Amino acid sequence: MRPEIKKVSAPSKTPEASRLLRETKATTAALRLLERGIKLIYHKEFRKARVELKSLVESYPAESEILARARTYLQICDREEAAHKKPVIANDQLYNLGVMEHNRGDYEKAVTYFRQSLEKNRNSDHIYYSLAASFAVKGEIAEALRNLQKAVELNEENRIYAKNDSDFTPLHGEKEFNNLVGWSQPAAGRQF
Repeated sequence: MRPEIKKVSAPSKTPEASRLLRETKATTAALRLLERGIKLIYHKEFRKARVELKSLVESYPAESEILARARTYLQICDREEAAHKKPVIANDQLYNLGVMEHNRGDYEKAVTYFRQSLEKNRNSDHIYYSLAASFAVKGEIAEALRNLQKAVELNEENRIYAKNDSDFTPLHGEKEFNNLVGWSQPAAGRQF
């Protein structure tokens, strides 16, 4: 017995079927943008990838299959960029981190935070004062005096605070410190 041969019908010529078989200039251009976007994602250049993919979405609205893929890759860009964004630290948080590090005894980190805080607020006497205290404890006398001088210029009360602040003990023998806080005699033997 011979097997029966079934007749296979030709593929239908619906607009969707012919669309899948035929590339237009628009399809080729859209695919190029998609490909560039994907390559940029693989190279972890998410912002550049976003530009390419958004351009694709805006320029080729008729390319629905390609746009669906582009939107998926845009979501990947969103997710990856969100994961890599550093939280913005407010100025008062930087200052508070500096105080915390100073109190822990990590004066180098304290100085770093105080300097960052100063970049955002150049006329904060309390930041200059704290920076001076960290430098004083570190033994960096010139930096401590320079910052304390600025703190006093911005707020006269800092003169009194420095006179009674144990962080400034390393400066007690310095003539410039003594003049700044209003001590006319050397600090040797002073009791607090």
